[in-house]
Amino acid sequence: MNRRRCMRLAAVAVISVALQAGCQREAPAAPDPTPRWIVRQTPQAKVALVYVHGVTGDMVGTWTAADGTTTFFNLVDEHPATHGKADAFVFGFPSYIFKAGSFDIREAANRLHLHLQSGGVLDYPTVVFVAHSMGGLVVMRELLTHREVMKKVPVVVFYATPMEGAVVAAIGKEFSPNSALAQMTDADGNALLQSLNDDWRSVPDADRPRVRCAYEKTTVGPLKVVPWTSATRFCEGAPPAIEANHITIVKPASSGADAILVLVNALNDYVLGKALEAKLETPDFTTEGGNAVFTIHNALGKESARLLNRGGSPLNFTIAEISDPTALLLWPDNTPQDIGPLGEVRLGIALSRAATGNEYHFTLRTPIAPDRKVIVRVPDLQAVRAQQADVARSMAADMQAILADPGKQQSFAARGDEEGREALVQIARTAVAREAPTLPESAQWVLAADLLNAANWPTLASRALKNAEKASPSAARNPGVRHLAGIVAAQSGEKQIFTTGPTPPATSETLAAWEVVQPLTEPSSAGVATTLATSMQQVPALKAFGYSLEGDLRAAKGDAPAARAAYSEAIKIRPTPSVTRRFERSQSVNAVPPRAVAVTPGKDPGAERARRAAQQPGR
Repeated sequence: MNRRRCMRLAAVAVISVALQAGCQREAPAAPDPTPRWIVRQTPQAKVALVYVHGVTGDMVGTWTAADGTTTFFNLVDEHPATHGKADAFVFGFPSYIFKAGSFDIREAANRLHLHLQSGGVLDYPTVVFVAHSMGGLVVMRELLTHREVMKKVPVVVFYATPMEGAVVAAIGKEFSPNSALAQMTDADGNALLQSLNDDWRSVPDADRPRVRCAYEKTTVGPLKVVPWTSATRFCEGAPPAIEANHITIVKPASSGADAILVLVNALNDYVLGKALEAKLETPDFTTEGGNAVFTIHNALGKESARLLNRGGSPLNFTIAEISDPTALLLWPDNTPQDIGPLGEVRLGIALSRAATGNEYHFTLRTPIAPDRKVIVRVPDLQAVRAQQADVARSMAADMQAILADPGKQQSFAARGDEEGREALVQIARTAVAREAPTLPESAQWVLAADLLNAANWPTLASRALKNAEKASPSAARNPGVRHLAGIVAAQSGEKQIFTTGPTPPATSETLAAWEVVQPLTEPSSAGVATTLATSMQQVPALKAFGYSLEGDLRAAKGDAPAARAAYSEAIKIRPTPSVTRRFERSQSVNAVPPRAVAVTPGKDPGAERARRAAQQPGR
């Protein structure tokens, strides 16, 4: 008899013995097949252990010793190191030998997530999965599909999980309708196991749970169901052997059994041995009179503050009560959010062109401590202004470099209005990204919008804000960004900037303050800006922007007639409330500024009047 035939007969023998328990269990139904809590502490523990059985197993029988009463769950709770420190949730799914209706790995993982949600398991700050055999593959699939759950899981513990497949599965799939068997054949020809391998390893080490394992030492019949190489593929350290076979490896008889110690040690190393309570540290803040202080030297978010969680549970934080959201821009914009155990979040802090003060503040809110006031101090506002002017000048120089190149200018001119404007917006974002490369993409778009709006190009600023929303929908909920959107809407004439909510109104007083901070008219930028204005006027899609810029440059020099002429050309092409107001101001440079009233986006009572005036002879 050749070796291959011997191996096949041996595998059949293994299956006939290994699956006997499964066959016997198919007749009587489990007392309660619904996944449920099986150990609950009073008060509720901070750690949830989730037990997941394997192919042909069941929720309780898989984990119950030969005496029929001793369970893995209770032995863990009885161990001195873990007694009273964890709740236990037992999960199950249909899995049979001959009967139809078995779940495969994907279906079991989907059911697992359903019950994690409905059972309140995901409300726990820490979750640890304990899996037997195929259950480990189900757990991997769950964590890879729902990466947000992975943040709560410091470690998983696998007992005899066939990470590289099992030879008996190749035989079992020939006579069993259970499709999960086909998913556990040798990994060399198994697309599912290969995919799990690649996806698991693609997760950064810092974001991936630790994997503790144990493997079976004895056989079922003549063979081991899951060999050492397969049971230890993703495991850390030196996985221990358990003097048991594939079926009995998770049926220990005492709390001191090796199988129990594998889990106890994992919990001590990654959960119980560390402080469970979340702990916030802010090493980049100083303390002053009970408040935190962050000193800012760069307006464009180049500096950031670390928020560190030194505890073993996720830490939820919220940024609230921003003193002047028109001037102070903060990221992340999607708070409340969690900082994972031993994790960190970078708090981005930037100033808009509307910032005129040397001090701002906001509240940092967490459930573990009283609200903390954070003061943002700007010791040298003039230096910050100079940095913003430098970025504006860099943006203008990049735009001029393209328009000065005949080939690029021709390509630029050939684009439609939409493409041409999008290209300008992209240039603005690039200028910001050079200065602050570590900022999130949405934040770079917001600062580009702030820059474009200050340059009196509010329609371009609107486009940049919409790009920010595309990059991160939560940007539209950022208080500072919403204030900027209100100003941009009032200056561009658009009624609504974001798709997710109404645009707040801006007062005429706020708009007047914005219209005097044109960075491209400052002496350091005027030269390149003058050249850029002329170049833009040669490109149909950019003409209005070129005339608007020329008007601002002329007005800055006190040449009201020339400014009025340039603004009138811009209005003929594309009137905006911003250019309209500047045109009207140029008609009477000594006019008294209007009192502060709310300006409704999309409505400008002077727009039509300015258009008619601009079209009159001699204007």
